[in-house]
Amino acid sequence: MFPRAVEHLSLRSSSSTTRFCDVHGCTQTTREGKPYCPDHVDHHPYVQSILGMLAEREQEEERVRQRGFKAVNPSGLTARELVLHLSLHGARTVERLSRELQLDTKVLDGYVGALVRKGVISLGRTNRGSTVVRLAKLAS
Repeated sequence: MFPRAVEHLSLRSSSSTTRFCDVHGCTQTTREGKPYCPDHVDHHPYVQSILGMLAEREQEEERVRQRGFKAVNPSGLTARELVLHLSLHGARTVERLSRELQLDTKVLDGYVGALVRKGVISLGRTNRGSTVVRLAKLAS
């Protein structure tokens, strides 16, 4: 069985067409017919859109850090991630949410404040006095 596998791999590599990176001046080959080599994958439009979303997220989080709940976009990436996290994992303390979402507590407080005002989430207290965040109950 081993010689067959080696035979199969050598046939496959000899029949494939070599493609080079689309970045001007780059002479590296790409894998599986992709347009960019590993060094230039960030040129791909999909990667550019993801990087753009992440940059917008960072800018919004910085605005929330500076101005609080008023700077929150309730339909933005971080707010949606917070709501999704609560829907998947249930109620969480603010401290635990901060760790799990890797958000500074000041930034998280801004999102929590905005989403409480919108009626998306509600707050409670644990027996030890920590603030608990949960999805608000929808009216039936």
